[in-house]
Amino acid sequence: MVVKITNFDNYNMNQQGRMKTAVIFVVDKNPIHRSLIKYNLNISKFTTVYTFSSAEECLYRMQKNLRPDFLITSFFTGNYSGFDFLRIILEIDPVTRVVFFDAFEDPDIPARLIEAGACDYVAKTRDPDAGIAELLKNVSFLAREKALIGRV
Repeated sequence: MVVKITNFDNYNMNQQGRMKTAVIFVVDKNPIHRSLIKYNLNISKFTTVYTFSSAEECLYRMQKNLRPDFLITSFFTGNYSGFDFLRIILEIDPVTRVVFFDAFEDPDIPARLIEAGACDYVAKTRDPDAGIAELLKNVSFLAREKALIGRV
């Protein structure tokens, strides 16, 4: 499964004119999901991607001052619910943009996650290619938006 998004070319430049890439954390219990998301992010020019199997691993790294620009996570990631995990992430680093990538029957949960501070919710579908393509499209858009805001 390869999903190519190529509109990330002008994300942000450092002072030497080299591209500064976003730091992305991917948190998912399923190692296949983590690998697929990381692979697709890498081929879409997101090169600084860290993966974690639990919220606890991710929070440990954040507390050691490695802070992501974007955090992609499923709702259940260890001992935390998505709401608790989101709250803690935003307490540690309020500028981290959290994107939930999961499947819910209840449409109320994604809406509540957005109200609680998540910047996006992308539904996992029966077709993994379609779900990951939508996720990459949304993260690319958020990266461009963040780059524009950072230049103002």
